[in-house]
Amino acid sequence: MRSDLSGATARSNRRQRTCLALISLAIAPLPAFSAETVEAAESVEDSTQKLETITVIGTRERPYRAIVAPTANKSDTLVKETPFSIQTVTRELMEDRGVTTLGGAVSTVPGVTSQVGWGGSNDRFRLRGFATSANLKNGFRRSVFAPVDELVNIEQIEVLKGPASALYGRFEPGGVVNIVTKKPLDKAQTDIDFTAGRYDFYRATIDSTGPLGETLGYRLTGSLQSNHSFRDFVDNQTQFVSPVFQWTPSSRTTVTAEFEFGHKEAAFDRGFGNSPLFLDVPIHYNYGERNAKLKNDSALASLVLDHKFESGWDLRAGVQGSWARSDAHWYAYGFPPVSGAGTSDPIVNRRFQRSIDTQKDTSVLAEASRRFTTGPVGHRVLIGADYNYDDWDFTADAYMNRLGFPVNLPISLWNPVHGVQTGPLQHYDSSRYTSHNVGLYAQDEMSFGKQWRLLLGLRHDRARTTGEAEYLATDGALKRSDDAWSPRMGLTWTPREEVSLYGSWSRSFLTEPGGGMLRSGSLPEPSRGEQFEVGAKFSLLDGRLEPTIALFDIRRTNGVVSDPEDFNYVIQVGEQRSRGWELDVPYTITPQWRLLASYTHLTAEITEDSDPAIQGNLVANAPRRSASLWTTYDLEGWARGLRLGLGATYVGARQANTANSFELPSYTRWDANAIYRFGPADRYRLQLTVQNLTNKRYYESGGAFVPTYPGAPRTVMVSFGVRL
Repeated sequence: MRSDLSGATARSNRRQRTCLALISLAIAPLPAFSAETVEAAESVEDSTQKLETITVIGTRERPYRAIVAPTANKSDTLVKETPFSIQTVTRELMEDRGVTTLGGAVSTVPGVTSQVGWGGSNDRFRLRGFATSANLKNGFRRSVFAPVDELVNIEQIEVLKGPASALYGRFEPGGVVNIVTKKPLDKAQTDIDFTAGRYDFYRATIDSTGPLGETLGYRLTGSLQSNHSFRDFVDNQTQFVSPVFQWTPSSRTTVTAEFEFGHKEAAFDRGFGNSPLFLDVPIHYNYGERNAKLKNDSALASLVLDHKFESGWDLRAGVQGSWARSDAHWYAYGFPPVSGAGTSDPIVNRRFQRSIDTQKDTSVLAEASRRFTTGPVGHRVLIGADYNYDDWDFTADAYMNRLGFPVNLPISLWNPVHGVQTGPLQHYDSSRYTSHNVGLYAQDEMSFGKQWRLLLGLRHDRARTTGEAEYLATDGALKRSDDAWSPRMGLTWTPREEVSLYGSWSRSFLTEPGGGMLRSGSLPEPSRGEQFEVGAKFSLLDGRLEPTIALFDIRRTNGVVSDPEDFNYVIQVGEQRSRGWELDVPYTITPQWRLLASYTHLTAEITEDSDPAIQGNLVANAPRRSASLWTTYDLEGWARGLRLGLGATYVGARQANTANSFELPSYTRWDANAIYRFGPADRYRLQLTVQNLTNKRYYESGGAFVPTYPGAPRTVMVSFGVRL
């Protein structure tokens, strides 16, 4: 369990311990194979353990980024010494910005584009132009289609750029998002917050923690939310609870049991269709009906053991299982989405259907690590094995005619009149995709003196996938097995304590069981990714300014595309390339004034495809330029306790589909807030948040199969919180 600190004395203590921990890391000798070096290793580990605690909690004296992000290397290596680009979203930053969604939380991370999820029920991401199909939760894989995720139980979000397969297996080459949840604290405390805002937005959260005995602690987080929307007949009801128990039988052993339960009932909001005509209609228009609803349920359970052996080895072993189900009645846009585009009354084509999706994920891992030296070379070695199982079951019904085709239910684009009548729904499609994956991986972080660090990592995966779908021209399930090697290596040079220069190379793979069927009657092979990255990381002005710049080039090959001779099949000739550079600038100007800025310049394009017409086109929803800014200032004197915040998010013009037939316009959205803390030990908090300060019309995401979602107009929210 971690100790909780608060108040001016706590901030001073944290600052002193931060300095001591950094000094310990710098001067402590790397252990060799002897009793003395084991003791030295324990000393270093104790220091880094304190360092991690300080990093997660954060202080007003540090910039808005953590200095340790375990996702990158599965270690406590400093971000500055890691040969990859990784950014963290701390709890402190989330609270200062007043965000309530995952998409809002990561909007300050360069290279990340938010993408609205299924029916508007959750958030997904594009990392360096590549869409994610899964995230990590405390280092365990979890699919992103249907789970109910909330910020109330999240301590930190870590975004690793580039291929992560060398440690985590099947992922896209753009990167991975790891969600780190809150754990029990030694000191008893309970935080309760209430928020109310425009469009009948009401939200209540609780975060309670403390000891249940000398060796057992708990943390209970939960949220209730009810809201309507600027969109016609869109509403939402969400409930979420997450209990965590942590048992510490000795100073060397920790066992953590964690659970999540989420339930959401909401309107299914399909956004706008893939046509430029929708850019001219009022953003509140909804081309569905009042009976378009979804119900999402999800559950998660995990058990993790951490143990430090007297020999110097550290063991981490755990299992996580998750389940999510979505039951949605919705109106799909037709092909094309709009007819009569050149007439005075264009018609929106749509069909009514029901989709039931069930996803199951199971992950088991065991890994061991140790620090030691061989002559002048220091090592931090990691060896591990894991098993992942994914199961996605899909069933669809639709309102169909006598010939067995979905019935078109047209509605006017400019003057939609709702209330269409439909008949009974009939079954028309079902599919199931499973993946079994066993991985073995090893990594060595080597240090050569104080200036050079070399990282070498290698993973082997054995993947077995099955696909069964009614539209596939085959009897029974298709099966295939694949082997994949995923290496990575990186070199870091620190010529001065304030500067680190790095270069890295890494590869990825991702199985594609749902991609379709090849003419040979088999499932597609895994797609492959490769990245080259160079960059520089700085720690200037006594650690108050810590910019990072990264240049990258990613190629994703073996992509699944339609067979140009028979659209019932697919072929694998697709290639996408993403290249560009990113800048991340966390800066503590003064102890009262902090700033976080980022910029991304990205070119994500389709370099090979079975359709020559789209070769050279840009990837949908991947802007060439994007930037963010957030700054807060703590007032003093008579206004002590008042904090003012101001920020902006810029997203450049994006292609709305792979055909590049029209663009979503660029936009800049401004947000502002004011936070006032008062009472004994600042136990009360009053917050005013204004999102989209200038009432800008903009679009959050788009894509060929991801409809265009308009962003909300100016929204004002007021929150009151108390710590008991």
